[in-house]
Amino acid sequence: MCGIIGIVNKTSRLSGRSLSDMADAIKHRGPDDWGYVALNPGKSDSVMTREAPAMKAKVFLGHRRLSIIDVEGSRQPLCNEDASVWVIFNGEIYNYRELADELCGKGHILKEKGDTEVLVHLWEEYGENMTGHLVGMFAFAIYDTKQDMLFLARDRFGEKPLFYWHSEDLFAFASELQAFWRLENFAREINLSAIAQFFKYCYIPAPETVYKNVFSLRPGCVATFRASTFSVKSYWKPSVRGENSAVDQEELQEKFDKAVSLRMISDVPLGLFLSGGIDSSLIAASMAKQSVLPVKTFTASTGESWCDESEMAALTASHLKTEHRKFLIKPDFVEISEMLAKHYGQPYADYSSIPTYYISRETRKHVKVALGGDGGDELFAGYDRYANLNLSRIAGAFPYFLRKNTAALLKSFLPADVISPALFDFVCVAGNAGKRGEEYSPLFHRYWREKCFQDDFLPEIRTAGFCRFSEYYNEALSPDPLERWLEADQRMHLCDDILTKVDIASMSVSLECRAPFLDHSLAEYANSLSISSKLQGRRTKAVLRELAARRLPQEIINLPKKGFTLPLGDWFRKELNEWGYSMIFDNINIWNTYLNPSAVRKIWVEHQAFKMEHSMRLWMIISLILWDRQSRIYGG
Repeated sequence: MCGIIGIVNKTSRLSGRSLSDMADAIKHRGPDDWGYVALNPGKSDSVMTREAPAMKAKVFLGHRRLSIIDVEGSRQPLCNEDASVWVIFNGEIYNYRELADELCGKGHILKEKGDTEVLVHLWEEYGENMTGHLVGMFAFAIYDTKQDMLFLARDRFGEKPLFYWHSEDLFAFASELQAFWRLENFAREINLSAIAQFFKYCYIPAPETVYKNVFSLRPGCVATFRASTFSVKSYWKPSVRGENSAVDQEELQEKFDKAVSLRMISDVPLGLFLSGGIDSSLIAASMAKQSVLPVKTFTASTGESWCDESEMAALTASHLKTEHRKFLIKPDFVEISEMLAKHYGQPYADYSSIPTYYISRETRKHVKVALGGDGGDELFAGYDRYANLNLSRIAGAFPYFLRKNTAALLKSFLPADVISPALFDFVCVAGNAGKRGEEYSPLFHRYWREKCFQDDFLPEIRTAGFCRFSEYYNEALSPDPLERWLEADQRMHLCDDILTKVDIASMSVSLECRAPFLDHSLAEYANSLSISSKLQGRRTKAVLRELAARRLPQEIINLPKKGFTLPLGDWFRKELNEWGYSMIFDNINIWNTYLNPSAVRKIWVEHQAFKMEHSMRLWMIISLILWDRQSRIYGG
């Protein structure tokens, strides 16, 4: 796990010093080692150095390393035998040993013991089709001096990030957005469409970012830059078809255990984030079965029973006899929030990033690698919204006039602010998953949008900011609306919220996180299973619960899911009351371009008076402020 950066000069004459500045911005991603190389087309006389290249060059590549595999070797940037092909790589290739054997059999000479070197030789052998041979999580860049071509690639689900900036005089890329802040003449023009999407989803979906002309390479995509021509194409994307109605538990168990086994490959200590959920419990059981030593497990506790899964995790740890540690999360997160805002590099408001950071920081004191259960919900229908949508199909079978009359009856004795969002769902979109997906928002439902946003910003909110889910939903081939929703979530929510959160929170403390559920062979099998095998009424992840019954007791399998979150609503009324108020209302100039100040004041007052739960809306505004402040502090 590492951080990568690169610059391609077109008409610009940026020096290696600029590359070094970018690398310093992401040194937390790779504190163990670093290296740079300056390259020119048609020349193969360059060497890797730990000092910023002084020479002028067309291409600069830089790398910050977190050593996991082949700790003493595999220094980057790394090249082939004649130094004509160079690579910088962030991630892990789990099948690198098999690939190395295959490449050696074809006559390639590999000198290192790690996974990075196979990439340059795969490029020589397969060119742009090399990604289809990889099992792992990755973001990498290859520069071929003979072809004068830069090749970028990102893994299938987007576990590892990769951003790029394309201007008239240069092309640059980096593992984190904040690296661009260090570049001279970096354009900071705000992308209003991205801000609109942030207010919809709490995050900004790829390929857009908060800055115009800066983009996130989508999962399962590769990009080429050659002769000033840039192109992006997809090599893989999830397809949820549900054509397999019969679940082969033996095959599922075999694929799952193999996915876990591959992610246990490490030359440094590793462990597991263990929650009370079925996903991490299954991973713990698989690790325990395949490990000689007790598995190291780690759990975070909030101290609040409604959002604390530590007791549930302790049951699993006790049953599997793991070496278990629990950490208490406290509401002293002001400094942490500011630090994370810098690392995200753009507005991001999923506040479960705070406990994710806490557990990552404490876990890093004991291990360098941690497995986690990310992806289980999106692959096996684990979210409540899937169950709700399943039930809404029943409501959609009733005539519109009956639903309308029922809604009118509810409206007669429930407050308008409470019932309006529910009315919209019930009357307008019951049974229509696509429409519900367009309107789904944990923060600003259509009712709130019309009240909270400034008139000049509303057109952006109503159009560009609310189309990304529809794009993925409409591209899905399944006729089943639930399967289409799962596919859209795998392509957007999983990557741009969940995996972004985990990558930034963990890499900020130099901890590598791995997700067995995102093994593409396992994922493809999961996506072939019928929706009825995953979702039975309101019983989510049915097929995983059947799998878990082989290794875990029923008391663990049937525990209710609480989620990994914080009692932020209470904290805004108590410990964080003064801080939250001053952050929002002392910085009106940052957000009043988008939001109506009187509406925001109403939200604050209602929350304090327990009239409505607005903690997520308040946190979204604070997240926007934190990003703006950090970008100015560190970006000049």
